[in-house]
Amino acid sequence: MEILPHRYYTMIMRSGEHERVGKCFNLAIQELSPEESQDYETPQPTNVLVFHDTQNLRTYTGWIKENLENRLVFKLAEGKEYEFRPIVAPRPT
Repeated sequence: MEILPHRYYTMIMRSGEHERVGKCFNLAIQELSPEESQDYETPQPTNVLVFHDTQNLRTYTGWIKENLENRLVFKLAEGKEYEFRPIVAPRPT
């Protein structure tokens, strides 16, 4: 999925049976270097995820589980997943 600056995304957080839907903005994903990745215990994360939600700036380390044209799924070591989808403005009729 193409990540654009200053864009809003639908965010779905999943943890076990729990699912929470919200919105976020300023989504960014950065790949960790092998040296940075070694600073973490196994399994070693490959990416850093950063976004703003309605409350705070959030920063997580983990893996890109799925990267499609219309969604991105990011997996954390704790078993949580964050799914992001672009919010598309309705087309005029």
